[in-house]
Amino acid sequence: MFLKKITLLLIFSLGISFSIRVVGTIFPLIFKNIFIVKATILLNALFILIHVVFWVVFYREYISKTKEALKEICLTAVVGSVAVSVIYMKKLPFVFGMNIGFPVLMINPYYDAVVPMISSVVHLVFFITLKKALADNEKIKLGWPVSSMIIGICVFILFHMIVLFNFIATKRFEWLEHMPRGIALGTVPLVIAAALMMLFFYYRFYRFLDSENSSGNSAR
Repeated sequence: MFLKKITLLLIFSLGISFSIRVVGTIFPLIFKNIFIVKATILLNALFILIHVVFWVVFYREYISKTKEALKEICLTAVVGSVAVSVIYMKKLPFVFGMNIGFPVLMINPYYDAVVPMISSVVHLVFFITLKKALADNEKIKLGWPVSSMIIGICVFILFHMIVLFNFIATKRFEWLEHMPRGIALGTVPLVIAAALMMLFFYYRFYRFLDSENSSGNSAR
């Protein structure tokens, strides 16, 4: 089952991505080194690519087979993940010293400010719907992890709202870690907490797949 493998990859890449974000927020001077900047862009691009692949495989191997009623909202979540990936992928030409012209929509700062929040809201709706659709045997193993993911997404929606309101007020797009020092550092504990909540879901989902696979093998 490829879903199990991609879930494990996502766990590691998510941990690395958020660790870089936290370290970069606490020690911003490390990003004065151009090699570290480029390496960070590459790692974040790899993380978002793995994230997109996870959602595609998650849809094909889990939702389509066990949660028919959630197919449409899950597909919307896949589209949201792809839309967010554009924000990371359009930085890759800088890493390789290339000059590529992107469509006007993609380079508009409103895209960076609005799309992540819309995607997070869609994912929130999906996980709320998933929690209601869990079978009795799934609730035991996935009930709390799904709730944990819901809370983590809510925290990131709050972050996206701060970024959006700041952009509207200043007409200048900035990620939280690039905002005034007090705001950037103040969000670190919440970023860590939200990341751990998301990791908890992915880890428990991985264990759930592991147990399902073991049960299937035993039955055969």
